[in-house]
Amino acid sequence: MSDYIGFQSYLYKDPADLLPDEGARHRFEAIVNRAADARSMWFPVEEQMRATRAELHRVETHRQRLILARSADPGADKEDKQILDLDKQASELTEKLRRLIAREATAAARMRNCEILASRCRAFLAHGGLPSRARLASVSPIALSEILERGERIIDALERLRLHISELEADAHRIRSAPFPSEAKKRDAAALIARLAERGAPSISAMIDDNTSEIGWPYTLQEHNLIAIVPNANTRVVGTASGQVPDVIGLLCWALRDTLTEKVNELIDTNSDDAAALTADEREKQLAQIEADKLMTERKEAALVQAAQAAGEAIEHRHDISALAALQLELVTQSR
Repeated sequence: MSDYIGFQSYLYKDPADLLPDEGARHRFEAIVNRAADARSMWFPVEEQMRATRAELHRVETHRQRLILARSADPGADKEDKQILDLDKQASELTEKLRRLIAREATAAARMRNCEILASRCRAFLAHGGLPSRARLASVSPIALSEILERGERIIDALERLRLHISELEADAHRIRSAPFPSEAKKRDAAALIARLAERGAPSISAMIDDNTSEIGWPYTLQEHNLIAIVPNANTRVVGTASGQVPDVIGLLCWALRDTLTEKVNELIDTNSDDAAALTADEREKQLAQIEADKLMTERKEAALVQAAQAAGEAIEHRHDISALAALQLELVTQSR
């Protein structure tokens, strides 16, 4: 495709029109169709479950009425055949409902998984889902021989790959949660205190130039949220108000700049963990490598799922797999 995705998204209503070739369209349609199939498999089970609940309620209600009627008649047969038959029906319906509930839970989980993935793929292809000046291109399929270990089944390989993805996500969380080096934060604190000190310096120009006895104390603009309740109208008015207030923090930083800097540095030393710290550059590089490893692992995972589905196995993509991996696509940045 030679046109830009950002421009094309205005022209096409069907997300599949943004796909680069028939292979990609087929993969997208397969995901959408499996979502529709999952819903069609769930709906009859849900209907059967509702009907079974209604029938069970009818039987139990009838049985309870018969029991009440028999209990009011001293000469009634306590082993009434009709009641025993209703007991049997209720037991059978309860067991049937139990099986249906299990089937419905499985079918509903599959439906939600497939529909979430289909929705995510549509959103990815819709306007705003792709970076500007980028186009989609299909990637070369990964051979199963490059993924499966010796004697390994697809289901076992999927478990192995998905475990690795979980480990990568845990690594990413650890990196994002890592503290920053204390020296960098001390520099940031010193710069912030310096800016506040500059802002909070009082002005004595009027005293010197105009022979006044006034000091120009620093002020800062402060904004407040306001909510007005209208009596007997069941409504409220929300707004904001702003005004100048003395810049106490700025004045303190001006008067006690060195002391505040020293105290803040002590706080940083107390709360820092430089052994686990990462700089912003280190953090960005490690996260980029993890994302690349995760995408490649997900491409292998998607290839296994597609092979299993082609063989008729009931295996689905994860709903949170990368849309690029599920559709076997990559983003190619176009030069101007």
